[in-house]
Amino acid sequence: MEKKGNIYTKEAVARILGISERRVGQLAKDGIIEEHSPGHFKLLPAVHGYIRYLHEQIETKSKKTELDAEKEKLARIKRKSAEIDLEIKRNELHRAADVEFIMGNMLAAFKAKLETLPHKALPPLLNTPADMDRREHILETLTALVGEALGELVEYDPKAYEKGGK
Repeated sequence: MEKKGNIYTKEAVARILGISERRVGQLAKDGIIEEHSPGHFKLLPAVHGYIRYLHEQIETKSKKTELDAEKEKLARIKRKSAEIDLEIKRNELHRAADVEFIMGNMLAAFKAKLETLPHKALPPLLNTPADMDRREHILETLTALVGEALGELVEYDPKAYEKGGK
């Protein structure tokens, strides 16, 4: 290594920093390390400048990595949102408010059927046909009326969920 006191040549600084002479020239041109005179550098300021430069590069890369992670997170959220929108359009997924509305209507209709069941059942039960067993007639009548009421709970129409079931 050629040196003049604490001043080193571009070649010596390149070997010390583990980079090419051309890179040393670029760093000097960019103001990262300071030339003492053309092709010569004070070692300590050159090393400090290069270390500072490397720290800045690491921080910049770290910030880019964080930004990339945020971009990826946003992309995943957008993709998930698009998938949900597609499932809603295909009637494979329903909004909670829509389900609440439709189920509320279904249960109200079921309740109404159950409340009217005794009134609907009374006339046929009082008039058992002569050729029929009374127990069998009661069982058939009640089974038919209960089946009708339960029918309110099994009718699923995906179109009912479009635009809030309205």
